Amino acid sequence: MIIYRLARNEFCDVSGEGAKRYGGRWNLPGHPALYGSGTASSAMLERLTIDPELFAAERYVLYSIMEFTCPDQLVYQPKALPAAWDAIPPMRASQEFGVELFSLGHLCFAVPSVVDKSSINFVINPLNKNFNKMSWKTYPLELDQRIVR
Repeated sequence: MIIYRLARNEFCDVSGEGAKRYGGRWNLPGHPALYGSGTASSAMLERLTIDPELFAAERYVLYSIMEFTCPDQLVYQPKALPAAWDAIPPMRASQEFGVELFSLGHLCFAVPSVVDKSSINFVINPLNKNFNKMSWKTYPLELDQRIVR
């Protein structure tokens, strides 16, 4: 499974520190997590919800793509999601759900994107004992100049 994470250059690490500090849709503060998408374009769409100026000429150069490879058998696919999993802002139920999946020993789980429900996102536990079975590489975000503003 290939997972794409778009991050500012200074945050291209695997600590999960940002999600640990602030929490996210699938984790409570205090619990590290790495969020990614099934395609680089989906990762960009997700990032636009945080940085609406992503496509500005002076802005996108601040970002890189982290491309993770995770063995398929280590990606958990939940059969059901909590009610209002796609609420904006995220509800505590979805955060607790993600924390519970990590506590059950899952390295990574797949969930639909809130931004584009036809896309899949992934949440990775960087503290999981199997994290070393993943590999990753980082490269600069390069955009078609037709979408740069």
